[in-house]
Amino acid sequence: MTCHSPLVRYPDSTLALPPAYCGSIRRYAAIAMYGNTVTDTERRFNKREKDCHRCVIEGSNGIQRLTVPLEKPQEWHSTRLKDVRVSTHGKWWHVHWEAICSAYGRTPFFEYYADDIAPAFSGDIELLVELDDKIDRFCREALGLPQPLSSDTGMTVARQVENIRDVEYYQIWAERFGFTPGLSVLDLIFNMGPEAPLVLHAMTR
Repeated sequence: MTCHSPLVRYPDSTLALPPAYCGSIRRYAAIAMYGNTVTDTERRFNKREKDCHRCVIEGSNGIQRLTVPLEKPQEWHSTRLKDVRVSTHGKWWHVHWEAICSAYGRTPFFEYYADDIAPAFSGDIELLVELDDKIDRFCREALGLPQPLSSDTGMTVARQVENIRDVEYYQIWAERFGFTPGLSVLDLIFNMGPEAPLVLHAMTR
């Protein structure tokens, strides 16, 4: 379903993006510009592209990178993203959820959203794209963005977005570290709540 919000810059175009784990704020600012989006899970896995299984948050000790461990396939170069499996090594889901709770537990809106995103960190998801999709759907719901389409067949598809700038917003750790750009969109959601979409749109003006 095409989004017809007056804030959407390209209502009749579709943006194709690779999967992302707790994607960046810039990613969701780009999503907010388009009437539709699709997630490209058919592309080959590239070990140098970390966004599909790594995110950046900020806690009491500053920047923290959370990485989902992956099972090693027979051949990385021929493996498509849709086939990449999540490892259970180290109970990473528990570590990540504890890190998120520690970083954002005192933010204005963490308690409001926590129960909705917590199931993504239950440890029962086997495929990386399913994990990314579950979190992505939570983020879109929280931000009032349309859910991704299942196919881009017959649509005008864009794969790059320009003219997105960083916009300062309230961050719980700003008094200690100053404003930190480039974080996971979870930082924006937990700190700003219902006002988060206003920040996304300001980033694309």
